[in-house]
Amino acid sequence: MPQLLIELFSEEIPARMQAQAARDFERLAREHLAGEGLIPEAVKSFGGPRRLTLVAEGLPATQGDRHEDRKGPRVGSPDQAMEGFLRSTGLTREQLVEKDGVWFAHIHRQGRPTPEIIAEMVEKIVRDFPWPKSMTWGRGTLRWVRPLKRIVCVFDGEVVPFAVDGIESGNVTEGHRFMGSGQPFKVRDFDEYAEKLAKHFVIL
Repeated sequence: MPQLLIELFSEEIPARMQAQAARDFERLAREHLAGEGLIPEAVKSFGGPRRLTLVAEGLPATQGDRHEDRKGPRVGSPDQAMEGFLRSTGLTREQLVEKDGVWFAHIHRQGRPTPEIIAEMVEKIVRDFPWPKSMTWGRGTLRWVRPLKRIVCVFDGEVVPFAVDGIESGNVTEGHRFMGSGQPFKVRDFDEYAEKLAKHFVIL
């Protein structure tokens, strides 16, 4: 099954924050994926001086269809309550089912491609990340512990396209600031990522 690789590459992350940031990254990813019905076989995260990395193994290519029975207002409730319930479900009044004097909505949601969900997840994680201290830079509104430079997001060997505050996702990263070649390089999966980082003097 497909593999997901994410790297959030920034300026220097304070050493005292790296381990907790890696744990938070994994926790947030697991929570978001589970909320969408996507349960990976394994998830592992890494924190370093300039990067947070996450790899998730065994994700399906497509989210499964989802079914939900949602309880609504009682029969005879004010129109305002009914209208709000219909808006929240996306159904019409004719599609509701009455049971014991209460309206119920039987909701069917077709599964979406997993890359769509991943794109939403990464943007949410980046924007809501619980850094003890964060900053803005340039003209953007994004807050991060230090200026965020790159986002690697690769699913099943392909880039998951999205942007966060003007930072576009891709498959390009770089090695050690001083000991590496200084040249960015492309990656397709975690094994290649770890191998190329090691050649550029970065050990996860």
